[in-house]
Amino acid sequence: MRRKVIFGCGKIGQEALTEYGQENVICFIDNYKTGSVQGINIISLDDFLKRGGCDDAELVVCTKYWREIVQQLELSKVKYTIYPPLIKGMPDFSVNIAHDRWADYLVEKFDFENINILEIGARKVISSVRSRFKNAQYTGLDIYPGENVDIVGDIHCLSKYFVPDRKFDLIFSSAVFEHLAMPWRAAEEIAKCLKVGGYVFIETHYCYNSHERPWHFFQFSEQALKVLFSKEMGFETIEAGVSNPIDGVFSKYACEYLRGKKINNLYCHSEFLGRKVREVEDFSWNKVDVNRLVEGTCYPEP
Repeated sequence: MRRKVIFGCGKIGQEALTEYGQENVICFIDNYKTGSVQGINIISLDDFLKRGGCDDAELVVCTKYWREIVQQLELSKVKYTIYPPLIKGMPDFSVNIAHDRWADYLVEKFDFENINILEIGARKVISSVRSRFKNAQYTGLDIYPGENVDIVGDIHCLSKYFVPDRKFDLIFSSAVFEHLAMPWRAAEEIAKCLKVGGYVFIETHYCYNSHERPWHFFQFSEQALKVLFSKEMGFETIEAGVSNPIDGVFSKYACEYLRGKKINNLYCHSEFLGRKVREVEDFSWNKVDVNRLVEGTCYPEP
């Protein structure tokens, strides 16, 4: 077993110590306690960073405040893992395609000559990524005309805007799917317009304020996006996750027993990157086996 540095010397940290074995733990990191626990030294995060970390050990975050700690570690560019029991049943965090990284990632991977890219929801509202694609052939589609829009159209019938042999290497959208009345139909249309071997990237909202009503229909987990672009439709998942955790609390206008209570496990964005690996003729949601769609998982047992 690789040696461990445990972040958090409270109850969870001591549970991890028991699991890993005292002989495999180098030290605890804790910003509020000093001294030692069971003979293992406690140091602060600042002291740990001043030492240059620990290349021969794995840093394991073992505190219920792991979200705040992870943010500190990300800013310090320190590698870490989260103690598995803390995140059992939790979504994965997006890495390459997180909210503040996906544009860089797509440009790096797809901005080449002879690459055909379609952006859904391309109209410039606040900002746009179109100008970052210097080499690829870019097409922008939006339901309204405007800057960056080449085709005015509805994603629910996307394929009708292109001749049958016009296929794309990448189709992507950001902040669009929550505004689609039938996102499952949009997924089918994207599949029709992608080459086999082509990629789809979707970013949408997991939790966010109600906006652009009445056309705000859905919120999506990363699991929902994996279901929309599933093996049954001919896709494989490259990466799926969430980003931008939210601290939530019930307001004074909520039911009395809920007022002031914190809401955990909220995330602003969900992201999905998939690749079309095969053509599926005559796809129909009515023919899909739900158990295959959710990859053998099931609703949690009581």
